[in-house]
Amino acid sequence: MAEVPLSQNRDFLTFWIGQGLSGLGDAFAAIAVPLLVLRSTGSLHRMGQLTAAVAVAHLTAGLVSGAVVDRVDRRRLMIACDLGRAAVFGAVPLVWRLHGPSYPLLVAASVVGALLGNTFQVAAITAVARIVPRPQLIQANGMMHGSYAVAFFVGPMLAGVVCDRLGPAAAVGVDAGSFLLSALSVMAVRRSLSAETPAARGTALGDFIAGVRFLWAHPVLRATLLLLATSSFILSGRDNLFIYLLKRDLHRDDRDVGFVYALGSLGALTGAVLAPRLRGRWGFAGCWLTAGVALGCAIAALGHASALPALGALAAVVAGAESIRGINTITLCQELTPDHLLGRVTASFWAMLTFPAALGADLNARLAERYGVSAVLTAAGAALVALMAVGARSSIRRPVGPSPVVSSRVP
Repeated sequence: MAEVPLSQNRDFLTFWIGQGLSGLGDAFAAIAVPLLVLRSTGSLHRMGQLTAAVAVAHLTAGLVSGAVVDRVDRRRLMIACDLGRAAVFGAVPLVWRLHGPSYPLLVAASVVGALLGNTFQVAAITAVARIVPRPQLIQANGMMHGSYAVAFFVGPMLAGVVCDRLGPAAAVGVDAGSFLLSALSVMAVRRSLSAETPAARGTALGDFIAGVRFLWAHPVLRATLLLLATSSFILSGRDNLFIYLLKRDLHRDDRDVGFVYALGSLGALTGAVLAPRLRGRWGFAGCWLTAGVALGCAIAALGHASALPALGALAAVVAGAESIRGINTITLCQELTPDHLLGRVTASFWAMLTFPAALGADLNARLAERYGVSAVLTAAGAALVALMAVGARSSIRRPVGPSPVVSSRVP
């Protein structure tokens, strides 16, 4: 593929815009769904259970989504996932209006949405790798995260207004509509998104093991996976805790919640801009570990902040650090994984992160109910900083090179 600038790559720009609009809908849902749980149950524990259920759904999807992505028409698969998510999330405001609050409906919609969303995101990562030359992947991933950050800057403020005037259920309806726009953008991409050499048939377990084996064989990927899995357990349910802190402990209204998340998104945008530059200057490990330390310190400080500007500033540091880590992690997988295996490797990677997240979400909610949200956030931040210190002595610091299993051990 000729390396034209990304600003002239029509297929990438089309896909990028579509996912940015879809991200705007996700921003609405990120604010609305926890608020709907609070309004229907008033329970932090229920929020934790919903988060855990979504994590289990992502884990379940991860066992099969990679194999599906590597074998079928990825374009049709992504469109089907978008239409399915539009249907299940569109049912929420309809049922809420006709029959009133329903926590089981929220769980069902969130779980089905997670199953479809996991499959879509795995396919989307392979799609970017198909329409962008590998030397431009870090820049492309930065732009993808950047548009998502912009969406989460504008989205929470708009979501706060919609939630305040029309109710959180209406904001979920906005998310449903955004999936239709995403489907249109996928349809408009001209380049084939499927693997040039589709994977041979195999069992779900065998496909999952193939992805894990590839990850485990590369020392940098292996270390990154282990560190991220532990981080997922420590930080699982953090957004629920933060929203509960704002609403119940600090007595902030829906608009304040949206305002804080909007300020946080500025940090995510900054992280997306900085990620390619920091990677070039510090390398993968230095960039990733430093962002992890900043993330841990900011989360610990959130437990002791009360002023709205301070909460927004700390949220910005959290989102920026997560952007830097996420962009570098996705790019590393795309750079090191052959196209015919990328779906399975991505799905296996995410599945192995969501299992500890499923365990941690309910546990953190229970601990917060017993010891307080502030104490749990402080402990989680300190634990993450300690984990990064351990990671600094791991194989994540090795030079990034090709995986030894590309040509011999994985079909």
